[in-house]
Amino acid sequence: MFLMALLCMVSYGQGQGQKKTRNVAKTDASSVSARKISVRYTDGLKFFYAGNPNEALRVFNGIILDNPKHDPSYFMLSKIYAEQKNYHDAVAELQKAIKIDKKNVWYKVSLANVYMSMQDWSNAAKLWEVICKEKNNNEYYIYSLAECYYEMEKLEKVIDCYNRMEAIMGVNDELTRVKVSLWLYANNVKAAVNEYDKLIKSYPHNADYYVKAGNIYQSNGMMPQAMKYYEQAAALNSEDPQLNLTMASYWEQNGDRAKQMECLLRVFNNPTVEISQKMPYIRRIMSEALKNNDAQMMNCAEQLSQALTEAHPQAGEGYAFLASICFAKRQYTEAAPLYERALSVDNTSYSIWQDYCTVLKRTDRLQDLLKYEPTITELFPQNAELLCNLGLGYLQQNNTAKAIQYLNQAKSFAYENALLATIYTALSEAYTKNGDDETAAEYARKAQQKLH
Repeated sequence: MFLMALLCMVSYGQGQGQKKTRNVAKTDASSVSARKISVRYTDGLKFFYAGNPNEALRVFNGIILDNPKHDPSYFMLSKIYAEQKNYHDAVAELQKAIKIDKKNVWYKVSLANVYMSMQDWSNAAKLWEVICKEKNNNEYYIYSLAECYYEMEKLEKVIDCYNRMEAIMGVNDELTRVKVSLWLYANNVKAAVNEYDKLIKSYPHNADYYVKAGNIYQSNGMMPQAMKYYEQAAALNSEDPQLNLTMASYWEQNGDRAKQMECLLRVFNNPTVEISQKMPYIRRIMSEALKNNDAQMMNCAEQLSQALTEAHPQAGEGYAFLASICFAKRQYTEAAPLYERALSVDNTSYSIWQDYCTVLKRTDRLQDLLKYEPTITELFPQNAELLCNLGLGYLQQNNTAKAIQYLNQAKSFAYENALLATIYTALSEAYTKNGDDETAAEYARKAQQKLH
């Protein structure tokens, strides 16, 4: 009996040893296969990132033949197809990868992006909804979902997406700006203003939000509602430049020129406000004053120009505007020094040179231009009109040699008959002063020809 028991134990031990050996061998074989696939997968990645998609395709397809459940290879195949704009195959490969690993969010994100590349907004939106539920604190995914709904013209869903982003990020300027534009596109003014109301609730001392809310009402002709917000902004900071520019527009729309000017002057007298912010307003008022010969508007333009020179003494625009006002009033003597002040700040503006020369002609003082001779010849060496004016200035000084020099230069660049007639007339006068009546008569004849 003992012998039989011993034999049984030996036999059992041998069987267990053989079974254990088979399991170890199977595990080892599996590990070796996994290592080989890992090495091949790494090779495929190298081919992909080296810009060799054909070799990468061969490697990843080979891996799938050996292991049909290797989801990373399906994912890489989809990336290759997507880069080749073969979106249908990219979708198919990603769907296989997701079927194997249903929890992998990166596969779903890639598939959603491929759908968007295909402009398949409906399927993309469905998938982004799934992703956003799984990762409900990622605003970038929600933004992509909003983009899909926008393309599908589902504005309410777009706004809902931005509300979801707002819940994550908090109320902020950028999200509010987008939501306001969406509500206005949907022609819902009240809802647009409500977005700023939320910002006002969070930041009650920021006057800019009241101004922007009022702007929405004003732009839609709802003046009483707009004024309520402007009054609240003024209570916080009545000197706020943006508020005053907005209020100036408000009073202009309501036909109250005096209050409009009060607001504008607060801005124009403020040296901390960039001159570039002021220029559109003064240009428009100046243009309207000159076009309609409106005395009231001219007075407004003069006040603003004077404020501009005082707030920005190193800028030439204010002096140029004041000079233009004097010019329009035919106050040429007063205009000349203002143009000179503008040129001392910026001598590159040809229009200022033109106007300055005109007032010098009107006051018979073109000789004053001669002090700018080096500047003019450097900046405008081929400008016929300015060269002609230099010649006329020297003619006033009876320096006929210099006059003829510049008039001849001007003649070589002139092509308009009126200007050529002026040049020929001046040359005729210069040669007459030189006692060369024959040449003078020839230029007088040429001048008459250009006049007719």
